[in-house]
Amino acid sequence: MKINIKEQDNNLRLDKYLNKVLKDKSRSQIQKMIKAGAVLVNQKQVLPHHFIKTNDEIVFVDEPTKTTDDTEQIKPTMIEPKLIFECKDYVVLEKPIGLLVHPTDKKETNTLADWLKEKYPKILTVGEEKYRAGIIHRLDRNVSGIMLACKTQKMYDHLKTQFKDRSVLKEYTALVHGMMEQEVGEIDTPIGRKHDSYKMAAHPRDHGKKLKEKDKVALTKYEVVERIKNFTLIKVIIKTGRTHQIRVHLNSIGHPIAGDPIYKVNKFWKVWQKKSQLDRIFLHATKIGFNDINDNWQIYEISLPNILKNYLDEIKG
Repeated sequence: MKINIKEQDNNLRLDKYLNKVLKDKSRSQIQKMIKAGAVLVNQKQVLPHHFIKTNDEIVFVDEPTKTTDDTEQIKPTMIEPKLIFECKDYVVLEKPIGLLVHPTDKKETNTLADWLKEKYPKILTVGEEKYRAGIIHRLDRNVSGIMLACKTQKMYDHLKTQFKDRSVLKEYTALVHGMMEQEVGEIDTPIGRKHDSYKMAAHPRDHGKKLKEKDKVALTKYEVVERIKNFTLIKVIIKTGRTHQIRVHLNSIGHPIAGDPIYKVNKFWKVWQKKSQLDRIFLHATKIGFNDINDNWQIYEISLPNILKNYLDEIKG
């Protein structure tokens, strides 16, 4: 059996895609097949969470070429970013979902930083930590969109100052649950890490009291683009760059981002799990603006990926 991936299935997880195709098998059975080497993508063995691409070829084999239950023994395929623009000072990229920006303390490989170091070897000396390879801001692993990396230390320092004084334009598009009443809004609530958790939380200020030590100032602005049934499509601009800021802030006002499995409201999430076929969070970084090394304002913008455009068409229909 052979399957060629169509555009509407681009960027879906392999195991979840096959769960829709193979009606006679459970998702756990499918995951075991993938780990056993009975499913190949472009003639290569991959992991269940591998993200498939348009025109990928999936082949089912009767005799696995490699059998293992140890997923760490399989080297995941690099998910490559799309090059938007480059010059001698910086590079502008579109990061796909599933691509980690840089290694954490788990020492992950096949990150955006790895891709940059391979393509631009001199970038290894740019920045404050070698493992970041000129990267000065980040996107969550399962958030897609536009990113910037510096190719020279001079540009890195110049851009760092702009991030510090909050003059960099960072704009996103998000689909949130529920109908937002206000056309424009601002969320000015400090964000801090939850106790003994990787999750973040919005902590409203206590009147007359100082900010708690663990909390950091966070400012998110939004504007309604379109209201679609039980959703609202919005433009989001962040003035600070806290971990999970947009996701935490929107969830804190009762409008979690569609497809977010971490920051969610149960009444929305239960319906989403039953009805939606979108296997990702609906959050995409669409625009970035900054002053280049000559202090000329530069702005770069990208559109929504097809999978998100198609989902909008689906819910409108």
